[in-house]
Amino acid sequence: MAWQNRTKIVATLGPASNTASMIAQLVRAGVDVFRLNCAHADQETLRRTIKTIRDVAEEEGCAVGILADLQGPKIRVGKLKGAEPIYLKRGAEVVIDATPGVIGEAATSGGPIQIGTGYRNLARDVRPKERILLDDGNLELRVVNVEGDRIHTRVVYGGMLHQFKGINLPGSKVSTSCLSSKDLADLAVVLDAGVDFVALSFVRSPGDVVQLRGHIQKRKGDALIVAKIERPEAVACLPEILAVADVLMVARGDMGVEMGPAAVPPVQKRIIAMCNEARKPVITATQMLESMVLNPRPTRAEASDVANAIYDGTSAVMLSAETASGRNPVRSVRTMEQIIRTAEKSCYTGMAERMRRRVTGNSSVSVAQATVRAAAYAAYEAQVRLIAVYTETGTTANLLAGERPPTHIMAFTPSVRTMQRLALTWGITASKIPPKRTSHELTVAGDRILRSEGWVRKGDRIVQIAGTVRETGLTNTMTIREL
Repeated sequence: MAWQNRTKIVATLGPASNTASMIAQLVRAGVDVFRLNCAHADQETLRRTIKTIRDVAEEEGCAVGILADLQGPKIRVGKLKGAEPIYLKRGAEVVIDATPGVIGEAATSGGPIQIGTGYRNLARDVRPKERILLDDGNLELRVVNVEGDRIHTRVVYGGMLHQFKGINLPGSKVSTSCLSSKDLADLAVVLDAGVDFVALSFVRSPGDVVQLRGHIQKRKGDALIVAKIERPEAVACLPEILAVADVLMVARGDMGVEMGPAAVPPVQKRIIAMCNEARKPVITATQMLESMVLNPRPTRAEASDVANAIYDGTSAVMLSAETASGRNPVRSVRTMEQIIRTAEKSCYTGMAERMRRRVTGNSSVSVAQATVRAAAYAAYEAQVRLIAVYTETGTTANLLAGERPPTHIMAFTPSVRTMQRLALTWGITASKIPPKRTSHELTVAGDRILRSEGWVRKGDRIVQIAGTVRETGLTNTMTIREL
C-alpha cells in the first residue's frame, strides 16, 4: 500500500461537496478531516452531514476526523434596501446604526449613507479616529464621532458594499462574548453527534478557550478544542492560549484583515514553531489554493505558500471555499496532495537533520517523551521501514509525531475515537487493533495487520513503542525488530 502524506488535509464541506458521493471522492483524493462551517449551516444540516461523513468513512474503511467550526461573534452589515448594493465613495459620510431593524440605504437629499448592523455593542466598542473595515478589509471607514447607537464615519477606501458583509474592528476592543447563543446551540448539536474537534473563532484570551472547555465538559463531551488565532489580542498571549487549547489554527483570513497582510507570515511561522515545540497539532488555513475556486490549477505563489507551510512544520493545511463552493473540489484536494507529497520529498533530509539536532539536546523530559525520542533517533540511525506505536488515547503517538521522525508512523489503537483524532496529527497512519492484555499479544496482532495490509515484508526493520504496564500514560519501551 502507498503511504499517506505526513501533512494532513482539512477540507471544508459546502454546497459544492455536501453529498455522500462527493465526500467519498474527497476521502479517496486525500482528505483526513472535514470541516463544517457552522456559520453557513443549520442544525439539521449539521446532523445530517456528520452522519453522512461517518457512514462514508465506514464504507471506505478509514478513520476521518470531523471539525465543527463555530461562527463566533462575527459582526456583519445588516440588510440593505431592496438587497441592492451601495457604492461608498471616498470621503462620503456613512452612519452605522446599531439600532435593531435598521435597513441600510444610499444617501438621500444630501444626507449620509446609512447602514445597519446586528451587533448592538458596536457604538460602545469604537472610538473616534479608529478604523472600521468592511467586506474582508476591502472597504475602510474612519470613525468621526459616536452618538448613542449611531457611529458617524468617513469613507477612506470605497467600493461596492453588499448586505451581510463582515465588519472588522482592528485596534478596537470587542466586548461581546466569544460564544454567541447560536454557537452554544450549534455546540450542543455537534457534541451530541460526536464530532472530534470544535474550533473556536475570534479567540482573544485563554479564558475564551477555558469557557468553551467548560461547556463541552458540561455536556460530557470529549471533543478537542481548536483555537483560531486571528486577532491581535490572541497573538499577544499565544503561550497562554496554547497551554489550554488542544490545537491551534493559523486563521489567516481575519488575521490579515485585523493585523494587515504583512504581519501574517511571521505570525504563522511563530505559531507553527510553538505548536511543534509543544507537541500539539497546528492547522494553516485560508486562501491556500484560492484561485482554484474558479480555475483548474493554482497559481505558482499558492503552491509555494502551501509548500512553505509544510517546510515550517505545519501539521495540516486547510481548504475553505475551494472545496465548499468552488468548481473543482476533488481536483483542489488532489492538487493539495501533490504539493504536499512533492514538498515532503524535498525536505526529508532536512527533517532528518533537525531531528538529529533535537535528540542530542539535554532538556529534561518524561519517561514517555524519552522513549519516543529514543525511537525517533533509532529509526533515523537504523533506517527502519516504519515506527509502530501502540496507544490507547493517542498521547504517545502525538509525542512521537512532535519529534518529526524521518520515517512513517503506524499507530495501533483499540479506539475508533482515537483514530479519528489522530486524523489531524502529522505523520500518523492509524489502524484499529483489538484490545490485548500483554505486549506480546499486541506485537503479534500489530505484525499481522502490517503484513496483511502490505506495509511491511519479511526482513524489514521496524521500531516498536509500547508500555510494559497496561495503563494509560506509561509508555516506557522501545524495541528495534527485524520481521
